[in-house]
Amino acid sequence: MEFKNITLLFSISIISIFTSNAQENLKESFKDTITYNEENTEKVIAFGSFIEASIHENNPDNYNSKFNKESFFENVFNYYPEINREDEFVKGFTNGLKKSLDSFPTRIITEVENGSYYDFINYSYDYESQTYYLLFRLYSLETGMNYHNYRIQKNKNKIEFSDIYVYVTGEFLADTIGRLLRYSIPEIEKEDDGKQYQIDKDSKTLFNAIMYNKSGLFDKAYEAMEKLESGLSKEKFVLILKTLMASQIDETKYLKSLEDLISTFPEDPTLALNRIDYHIFREEYFEAIQVINQLQNETEDDFLNFIKGTVAFQDGNYDLAFNMFSFIIEDYPGFFDGQVGYLNVLVMMENYADAIIYLDTLLAEGYDKSSLIVYLEEDDESGENILELFIQTEDFKAWKTKKD
Repeated sequence: MEFKNITLLFSISIISIFTSNAQENLKESFKDTITYNEENTEKVIAFGSFIEASIHENNPDNYNSKFNKESFFENVFNYYPEINREDEFVKGFTNGLKKSLDSFPTRIITEVENGSYYDFINYSYDYESQTYYLLFRLYSLETGMNYHNYRIQKNKNKIEFSDIYVYVTGEFLADTIGRLLRYSIPEIEKEDDGKQYQIDKDSKTLFNAIMYNKSGLFDKAYEAMEKLESGLSKEKFVLILKTLMASQIDETKYLKSLEDLISTFPEDPTLALNRIDYHIFREEYFEAIQVINQLQNETEDDFLNFIKGTVAFQDGNYDLAFNMFSFIIEDYPGFFDGQVGYLNVLVMMENYADAIIYLDTLLAEGYDKSSLIVYLEEDDESGENILELFIQTEDFKAWKTKKD
């Protein structure tokens, strides 16, 4: 039940919808031509609910039945037409990826089973690409936030999705796969006795870093990323990967990686949550909230009020935090992180009477009293308890000993 010392470590970058170069290039390459009308909108909304249910009901087969992988790989080659899809290396790469993509929903399901939330937020229609998009939010207090924006297509009048814009990487999944494929293709050196394949040094280093990261060897992954020397080291997706790896190690490396990313792309609108973390680490809370406001306008996700309240709390702006958490406990009932935020801000405002009333509200909602007492009385990782004055009050002591 952590939340008393609030530290935001999103470890992600959130992307403004329909603003990245990768997405613009995709629009120019092909269109899905789904008409925007009431009937199609109803079908798309039902599709979003189906995807959400597939995750919550632990049914990856249902999820995968709606993922058109043939169209997905067409997207990959639309991004990178210079890749020879008939090359044997490329064929092996894509065949392996088709199998690994089947595990994508299982990874989300595992996160949900570990306490994350995966929620269908809203839909949008893009007139340039002539198709719908479905926005999902992935959130947990431990791992932060990410968004998935599903690109919808029709296949024989069936609604499917052909790609996902993953905010943590700042591009479509097909773009990420194509980029990795492009850097992984070996160069061919002809010799007298035949062909010899040799992978570019930096590409091999990047591949090793990704494998280390996948295995949980974050220090080795970060060290490998530090060894990149070519222009590859300054590509945005590489710098984003580096921040993700650094976030698993320590705050010093994470802040340095954020600074490298933001200084390299100072005007990039697709780095919003990276900027939020960056401002928070620098205790620039006003700037952090301004970026959150921009995100809220773009995503229309009112859950960002929780993030805004968390930043305001850390800044000591308890009036704003109170307003944000009040909204969250009303619109997201049962969301414990929001409830804890509301309780904490009542205490910090020294509104102890209302804090006691809210503790009774939590009991009425089914929370265990002994667990709440442990939460209120335990020290955080730094050995502090910001609720110390509250638990020393006679009101709290009376509530603690009262038989319910």
